[in-house]
Amino acid sequence: MNYPKQTLLAWACTLFLLTAAFCAASAQSPATAPASAAADDFTLVVLPDTQIYAMKYPATFHAQTKWIADNAAKLNIKYVLHLGDITNNNIPAQWLVARQAMARLDGKVPCALTLGNHDIGPGGNSADRGTLLGKYFPMAYWKALPTFGGVYDKEPESLANTFHVFDAGGRKWLVLALEFAPRDDVLRWAGQVAAAHKDRRAIVITHGYMYPDGLRYDRGLQQPYNPARYRAGRDGNDGQQIWTKLVSPNENIRLVICGHVWTTGRRSDANAAGKTVHQMVVDYQRAANGGDGYLRVMKFSHGGEQAEVYDYSPVLDKINPDPGASFHLDFSAAPQSKPQAASQPATGKTTSTDVTNDPNKIKKKKQ
Repeated sequence: MNYPKQTLLAWACTLFLLTAAFCAASAQSPATAPASAAADDFTLVVLPDTQIYAMKYPATFHAQTKWIADNAAKLNIKYVLHLGDITNNNIPAQWLVARQAMARLDGKVPCALTLGNHDIGPGGNSADRGTLLGKYFPMAYWKALPTFGGVYDKEPESLANTFHVFDAGGRKWLVLALEFAPRDDVLRWAGQVAAAHKDRRAIVITHGYMYPDGLRYDRGLQQPYNPARYRAGRDGNDGQQIWTKLVSPNENIRLVICGHVWTTGRRSDANAAGKTVHQMVVDYQRAANGGDGYLRVMKFSHGGEQAEVYDYSPVLDKINPDPGASFHLDFSAAPQSKPQAASQPATGKTTSTDVTNDPNKIKKKKQ
């Protein structure tokens, strides 16, 4: 059968347009067009050290929280977890930037904040544990959140140590936000909170816990930036001590996230009950422009047993392609025998470290 040239031309144009539309839709990344969450799926967003944004690039801080607010419903974002070093110098101007940026989340997504070494002491020098956090995020702010659980029992007016509860993915969750180099009695309190909420899977956030090579901070090792070496941290605990005293003994603590040192690294270990605990560090402060706005997106599925993790910048509209910046977590799997690759954004080089559970038997291997 012969068709008029006009008809054939119209069909060809239609086919071209349909093909172009399909290709354009297929090319969209989860960063530029995040897929809507399934009914039981949910997302946590992690804000690594924002100190340089608070000091020099406030628009970047705002871009991060605006993206979270804009995608809160689509991605079913249940919580925002800030890893500390909210400011660089613990001064009013920088705390004001932080409060204004975080205000974009008010009424949309609750958050938990932990203090970094730059958030405490005069000028952020961590000479002591004094902070302006409570002036800009006062107790009334937290008590207005239905997810806010409470504070460290021995310091009822301080917001340096808090806990939060929420439900997501058919599971109950607990967040423990702990001070920089948490003191022994803070760990006692945190352990009691975890034990009182055994029906909840617990997440610990604290500023300094592990290094990007996958090793937890340990006084017995020569490691830069160990929290216990700071003046405010001399009466506190490093990562290995937090693991031994708090994380491992409490079987419902299954995830630990920290910042403090650039850039990314992770490990998993069996706790005292034999359950896998995923631990990770993420921090972009030494990347261009104080971090280029990278935040961590954790998309949970299968009742919270699985999570897809990637680091995304709403400023660049880009997912970080570096090793260690995108990975899968399985909470039902056996722990890894060694930490995963850690990436350095300035060079793209990676390192890995073989690890045993005995910090005195650690051997390093460079790649």
